[in-house]
Amino acid sequence: MVLIGSTMRRIQGTVLFAFVAMGCTGEDVQLTSPASVRNVVSTLAGTGAAGTLDGLSTVATFDHPYAVALGPDGSLYVADTYNNKIRKIATDGTVATYAGTGAASLMDSDCAHATFNYPTSIAVDSAGNVYVADRANQAIRKITAIPCQVSTLAGPVTDVDSGNTTSPFNGPTGLTVDASGNVYVTDFTNNTILKVTSTGTVIPIAGNGSAGNANGTTSIATFNSPVGIAVDGAGNLYVADLKNNDVRKITSDSVSTLAGSGAQGPLTDGTGDLAAFNGPYGLAIGADNNLYVADRGNNAIRKVSPAGEVTTLAGTGTPGADDDPADTATFNQPTGVAVDDAGILYIADTANNKVRKITLAP
Repeated sequence: MVLIGSTMRRIQGTVLFAFVAMGCTGEDVQLTSPASVRNVVSTLAGTGAAGTLDGLSTVATFDHPYAVALGPDGSLYVADTYNNKIRKIATDGTVATYAGTGAASLMDSDCAHATFNYPTSIAVDSAGNVYVADRANQAIRKITAIPCQVSTLAGPVTDVDSGNTTSPFNGPTGLTVDASGNVYVTDFTNNTILKVTSTGTVIPIAGNGSAGNANGTTSIATFNSPVGIAVDGAGNLYVADLKNNDVRKITSDSVSTLAGSGAQGPLTDGTGDLAAFNGPYGLAIGADNNLYVADRGNNAIRKVSPAGEVTTLAGTGTPGADDDPADTATFNQPTGVAVDDAGILYIADTANNKVRKITLAP
């Protein structure tokens, strides 16, 4: 038999193939099993126990990792939130503490002596500098590699006259960095999106400060507890709007809803407002311009196309820690997601205290 064409479609997590055939050689033809082309989920690091042990991926422990980010050398950085540390997973799978003593405080110092307080998001620029949303410290921190040093890019300032300490942030939760070194921050409690320049200047980008779900110009648009954020090559921003259960898009002058019904819902795929999320949290942009979402309340990883089409890549909606295959794999409150140039996804599987990996079917 000669195969002259094929189509593929996914229905409720099952890959179905249809082949157009012409001619017959009398030989048996072995078709690839649908199971062999499914998305594959595996555990990259973490035993599942809460802890702070470094070492091989099979023995290392985390405590509620909230975010992951890839470095230019292929290393994976982890915001190990409850441990108040930044961890690093080398390409050989070895886990090490990159910065932070574990104490919950704000101290700028070399990486071995610096401290964080509830770091919830992480991003890495092309030079290997690491940026951290240090939520309980109301600060954005920067870690330079050589020498390994932690500094505060923007955060609390004490007035010399009154002695009062104030911060431009109120619960900075998500961040991303663009090619020019600008850091974009979701300010969770203030319901705003902010920009931090490379010199530490903080500039409002979108949101009027009120909790809501209004689209429109950036100055009148509203958010409700924004968390994850990602930036594409054109400078457009994408925000996981947690309590609105939407994914929003910010251009230079306007805010719109890319996907989501605005109501909390179970795993429902579709385009635009026909899709449903349940507490969308972490975001990442792939080289294909697709957006990947850690749908925390649904215990799943979703994909959103540039046109707003939402599909479920992995996770059944039920909490668990089962690996391969993706359509039966389970997560437990996944919060962070990163994607490499090959399209491999890395997941901060928060309540499982693990870092997971998803290899997508070709």
